[in-house]
Amino acid sequence: MRRLENYVRKYGPEAGPKLFHALQSQAAHAGVSARLRKKIDVLEGRSPALAPVKVDSYPLFEAAREVAKAAPDEAQLVA
Repeated sequence: MRRLENYVRKYGPEAGPKLFHALQSQAAHAGVSARLRKKIDVLEGRSPALAPVKVDSYPLFEAAREVAKAAPDEAQLVA
């Protein structure tokens, strides 16, 4: 969480509070917009936007694992 004191220390007593409040307002507006967008999607019958899917492994790493399984002594060269 951002703290006003940090902005005052970094940007000075005049610019710090202004920047802090501007950024806080922007973040609050973005949060409200996201919530309203979800409510509108539900009311209109659309499915809400899906969260990004976390990938456990990428193909390059899978290939390296296959090499490690096939020949353990060569795996040290790959790694």
